[in-house]
Amino acid sequence: MFATSGAAMRCKEVCQHLGLGTEPRHVEGMRSKLKRLVERGILAEPSFGLFKVDGRKQGW
Repeated sequence: MFATSGAAMRCKEVCQHLGLGTEPRHVEGMRSKLKRLVERGILAEPSFGLFKVDGRKQGW
């Protein structure tokens, strides 16, 4: 999803694309998972609350 869109997405948008609920408990759970991916260098957080693929670390 991140690789094909190329655009930064908010947690609520990620939940919608994955077919999860958009209640706060789902969004906060997704946010913690996305933050872990940022720490591992898979995703980037260009501004607060926006996540996208970090193409520099992926060799793109």
